[in-house]
Amino acid sequence: MDRFQILRTFFDITDTVGLNAKETKTYDASGLSSDQVNYMTPGTVTSSSTGGNFVREITSIEIYPPQDANGNYEDLREVQLIIDGKPIGHYLTLPGQGDILMTPPRTQIWGGPHFTIPIGEPLWKVVHSFGAANPNMPLRAIGIKYNSTVAVSVSSQYGVTGAGSGGFRIVLKGYQYTNAELTELAKKWNPKVQVQTLRRTVTGEPALSFTHEAAGPLSMATFTSYPGGQGQLNQKINPYWHYARNAKATDASRPFVLSDLNGLGGGTGHVEDTFQDLGFAFGANNDALIVRGWGVKGVPLPPGQTGAPGVAGQNLRAAGWFINGDQIPEEIGGDGIFMTAGVQPLAFGSVKPQIALDNVFYRLPSVPGELLIYKDQAAPYVSANGSPIPADQVAVGITGVLVEQ
Repeated sequence: MDRFQILRTFFDITDTVGLNAKETKTYDASGLSSDQVNYMTPGTVTSSSTGGNFVREITSIEIYPPQDANGNYEDLREVQLIIDGKPIGHYLTLPGQGDILMTPPRTQIWGGPHFTIPIGEPLWKVVHSFGAANPNMPLRAIGIKYNSTVAVSVSSQYGVTGAGSGGFRIVLKGYQYTNAELTELAKKWNPKVQVQTLRRTVTGEPALSFTHEAAGPLSMATFTSYPGGQGQLNQKINPYWHYARNAKATDASRPFVLSDLNGLGGGTGHVEDTFQDLGFAFGANNDALIVRGWGVKGVPLPPGQTGAPGVAGQNLRAAGWFINGDQIPEEIGGDGIFMTAGVQPLAFGSVKPQIALDNVFYRLPSVPGELLIYKDQAAPYVSANGSPIPADQVAVGITGVLVEQ
């Protein structure tokens, strides 16, 4: 038995074959894909399987994006996980294109080395760092928990060659627990949740308050009924990592909502699929989203995609949120945060064009304030400067904690 908890690699594939246009490929627990090629990276791990000897939580994901022979980032459109045989794209659907990468390799992050970009804090750290008196443990210990196996699915609209990067690589890391370790953590677990913001307090809106119910005290048998697990009971708490592109050209000046939901200001065809729909119609239920990260980025079209030429994000003017019909933040005359193709304070993914460095990436920015969507109707938007933003040329990324009750 290890004498201390240490971050481990659970899954590590390198795909040098690539994808055809409109292809989806799935890698099973051993790295074997439907093309009968094993893509597990040599010298790393042989399988994500636990063998029933312990349970695991995934706390970080690293994607090494593909590039063509000219160094352009290719269209690795969506990356999703399959946990114990169950797809969880509802909670995590990540971009694999380097221009808008949300989970870059830890050694290639602008601003200094970071060991990981956490999907959620590890259970052992949340419990041991603060003890049983600490509230909101269920909102922090949201690493993706599994009993048996994890697999990965990827897709592309316009194809991936990887000719300039030697393919692409996806690495999942986290921590594992024995029954004895979980029994010890159970002594200090606090299931209570209480979240409120200053604005909601002033306006008399309700706090998000409940006690997370699990199938019993922490053990290997109950592990996936805790936050981040797919066996949760009445309240489900999971990490939320999603992004969306404008699937069609925006209006010339009116805000363009990244959702197909008309009731939120969106419209049919605004986003590519349900995984990229960033609309939250929580006005009539008890679901909630605690938004922790929010980014907006102009996107160059990947190799293979034809469309309007020009600078990535051309005609971008501002970005913000619609919440219950109000347009926030009111930074430039009530029209969100000022942005252009060259001035992008919410940028994420590749540091280009702001900084002329290859394969260096911004982290997704933290929300500049506090944003709890609860009993609310909300969706992010972008707006143009008088000329439409061409289709697929701006992306919005969101991270946070999704509560479903």
